[in-house]
Amino acid sequence: MEDSTTHLVSIGLGFLTALYFLRLYINALKSPLHSIPTIGYSGVLTSYITAIQYVFDAKGLILSGYKKYGGEPFKVATWGKWVVLVSGAQIVDEIRRAKDNQLSFDDGVAEAVQLNVIFGPQLLQHPYHIEAVRIQLTRHLASRFADIKDEIACALTDLIPTKENEWTEVIAFETILKIVVRTSNRLFVGLPLCRDPDFMDLQQNFTFDVFIAAQLLSIFPKFLRPSLARFTKVPRQLLRAERHIGPLIEDRIAKIEELGPSYTDQPNDMINWCLEEAKGYQRSGRDLSMKILAINFAANHTTSMGFTHVLYDLAIHPDCVPEMRREVEAVIAECGWTKEAMGKMLKVDSFIRESARLTGVDAWSMHRKTVKGYTFSNGLFVPARTSIGVPVYAMHRDENLYVNPEEFNPFRFSELNDGGSNGESAKHQMVSLSHDYIVFGNGRHACPGRFFAVNELKAMLAYIVLHYDVKLPTRIRPPSTWFQQHMIPNTKAKVMFRKRC
Repeated sequence: MEDSTTHLVSIGLGFLTALYFLRLYINALKSPLHSIPTIGYSGVLTSYITAIQYVFDAKGLILSGYKKYGGEPFKVATWGKWVVLVSGAQIVDEIRRAKDNQLSFDDGVAEAVQLNVIFGPQLLQHPYHIEAVRIQLTRHLASRFADIKDEIACALTDLIPTKENEWTEVIAFETILKIVVRTSNRLFVGLPLCRDPDFMDLQQNFTFDVFIAAQLLSIFPKFLRPSLARFTKVPRQLLRAERHIGPLIEDRIAKIEELGPSYTDQPNDMINWCLEEAKGYQRSGRDLSMKILAINFAANHTTSMGFTHVLYDLAIHPDCVPEMRREVEAVIAECGWTKEAMGKMLKVDSFIRESARLTGVDAWSMHRKTVKGYTFSNGLFVPARTSIGVPVYAMHRDENLYVNPEEFNPFRFSELNDGGSNGESAKHQMVSLSHDYIVFGNGRHACPGRFFAVNELKAMLAYIVLHYDVKLPTRIRPPSTWFQQHMIPNTKAKVMFRKRC
């Protein structure tokens, strides 16, 4: 009797399982996504084979999809969802112009990094820190540029203790990350905190902590994620940030209350810029500390990874150095170490822009989620709650967009600037946005800190070119690592520096 009951339960469970997968299959056939071409497998179960492949070879999948479908839309299976990838100037422009209640940037970011869960909903509900970056940081770049240059120079001296005619070997990514954290936080929190070892360690590791937390949380159902987020490292790191930044914020608020909002000699940094934007409860040590940490999260690793690629490219293309060095010397002689000087370093800018074209950060970007069904001008219909993006890694290698796209041409963009007007010149510089060069996104959701990031990158490259010789222990460029759509420069490779006479 017991055996027959067990047998009947097994049959019942098997039947329910079969019904479940049959329902998934029927829903998949009915979904508008079914009509969108697929790279890899498209079946209810077989698509998970592609999802596993995506973890290790998203780049290969997306490149093959872009080539197979000739730049037309296609979809690829990732773990738990489909991503629809679209390209072409007209489609990119439609994404740029779409309203947030049609194609949501916030929902795309929240899904990718679990920001609402990890930081709490107040981060995106009241993002006053983004306005501080977009407006105040950009506005004050010129007045604070001497501090940027000073911190780069001091950090390089501290971290690369070279002597004339002697080569010093350092781990590239680790060293660059420390320089970027110090330089960024010279403007974010000022001296001496930007050089505090514990504060630096927090900023260097926080992005990795968030990334690991986001990957782990994405495995679980959405209703469990807020509870589970408390067991990640992130809450402890938020408290650690508040211990460092909180007293500074409280001191600033006390002085503003005592002396007024325009008191003399107040620090000209991100803390004060955020205080100018914050209202009510936002003007607290906890909320402002979280915002400063979020700004660091967005700024440090992307800039560090980008400059690590630049450094590798510099080391394997020493023939480019004399031309850039002459440009830097001429511009510095005319303008000094200023923001104005950075704008005139077209070859330095081109070198960085070309490095980013071939490396970038992700295989696809401009992540949006459809809030409701959305129809593009070409007739493509994407149902609600679907992730869409632009396959930038493949676009940047499209021979219809670039001459010899696989070739590293350091002055590709400065050559386009030669003889052009100021407006034409600006169009080909790193900070500019276009439909076929997408490193900082596009439209109103383009990276708000790109002006700071580009000036920081250019100042670092200009200073290194002027004061150091650089080479690799071998002539082989260190290979990058891919995880899902993310491209990560080799974090263990070493680079050699020699101080110039």
